[in-house]
Amino acid sequence: MNMKTMFSWAVERAKSGNFIWLNVVFKRVLPFNAPHGIKISGLNEDQVQVALPSRRANQNHLKGMHACAMATACEFCSGIAVLIRFDMTDYRLIMNRLEVEYLRRPAPGDCTAVADIPDDLAARVNAEIGTSQDGASRFVLPSRLLDSNGEVVAEAQVHWHVKPWSRVRHRG
Repeated sequence: MNMKTMFSWAVERAKSGNFIWLNVVFKRVLPFNAPHGIKISGLNEDQVQVALPSRRANQNHLKGMHACAMATACEFCSGIAVLIRFDMTDYRLIMNRLEVEYLRRPAPGDCTAVADIPDDLAARVNAEIGTSQDGASRFVLPSRLLDSNGEVVAEAQVHWHVKPWSRVRHRG
C-alpha cells in the first residue's frame, strides 16, 4: 500500500473514532512533529482536535509550554482540518503563513488544539480555484489552543495555499 492510499485509509478510520493509524502515518510523514508527541484526539466533518502533551520536549526554560510547541499544535490541527476536505492525491496543500497570538500562559498540564471546519470550505476553495489566474486558492483556517483548564491560551491564523495537482507545473 503506498503512502497516499494508506493516508486515505487512515483518514476513513479516524472519522469513525480510530485515530491510531492516522497518528502512525503522521509520525512517519511529519518527523518534525514526532518529538512533540502531538496526536489527533478528535476528528469529524466539523472539527479536529489534537493533544499537545506536557513533556520536557515541549517546555520552555520556565517549565511552561513552549510557544513553538503551541504554534506547531495549532498548525497541525488546522492542517488536518484542511486534509479532511481535500484529498492529497488530488490537491497540493501548502501552509504559507502562520500567525499566532499568545493570550496568556497555559495552566500546567496537557493542551488541546481545536480547528473548526467550515461546511462550505471545499465549495469556496474550488470556486476560487476555478476563477483564479494561477488555479490556486488561498485561505485562512484558524485554530485555537486550550490549556488543561479548557481556557483559550493561543489563537492561530493558518494561511493555506491549495491547488489541484493538474495545475501544478513543477512536482517535487
